[in-house]
Amino acid sequence: NTNGHGELTLEGAIMQSCNDALMQISYLLGAELTAKYQDIFGFGYKTYVDLPGEDAGITTDADKMNLADYATNSFGQNFNVNMHQMAAGFASLINGGYYYQPHLVKRIETNSGEIVSTIGSTLIRQTITSETSETLRQYMYHTVSEGTAKKCAVEGYEIGGKTGTGEKWAYDEEGKNLGYRSKTDYLISFMGFAPIDDPEFLIYVVIDNPKVEAVGSATPACILSHDILVDILPYLNVFPNYSENIVPNV
Repeated sequence: NTNGHGELTLEGAIMQSCNDALMQISYLLGAELTAKYQDIFGFGYKTYVDLPGEDAGITTDADKMNLADYATNSFGQNFNVNMHQMAAGFASLINGGYYYQPHLVKRIETNSGEIVSTIGSTLIRQTITSETSETLRQYMYHTVSEGTAKKCAVEGYEIGGKTGTGEKWAYDEEGKNLGYRSKTDYLISFMGFAPIDDPEFLIYVVIDNPKVEAVGSATPACILSHDILVDILPYLNVFPNYSENIVPNV
């Protein structure tokens, strides 16, 4: 918002995806706490998901961070994580604060259906308190019902989530990094969950270089997420609650 958001609460900063507010928060936190929370949520470390070729991602140690580093880190840029890291960290935000090792495989069976082995849940650590988790679920519910993710809303359902818009580095025709951000190449995303009080699933939609007019908007990811949610909510036996507070998709 080039006109500014005015004064915002912390919830309002998340709802409006206000980079300026998050940069001010990161300045108060400082490099040590910024790096500590990246560690707590597993950024910069392999999750050891049951897939080959996982990378640990790219983060910056606290003693090497400058003001620009933790300012841009605060709104999700200037560090790299994979989708499993994001999903595992986000899941801990909404499940009461518990970080579990992600798995793709639930169980292994023979051709006849006999169960050979079952992959159980492995709790790694607690990232936040249950009270903070409850607060964040409400913040992200209002982000969908009133904030930047309104296009994700599905009538009758309490859905929470957060949008993401990341500028990509500019490269020349030979693939050399030009050292500045592209104004045309973006990675946009939406990560959400439902129901609000007791989440049963998480959805993460990423679009690389959307071919739309407003390339810096997460709206296309929200629209795609909405269309997916309409189909999978009944399939996952998550049914509408028709709360008076639900805002239909607009």
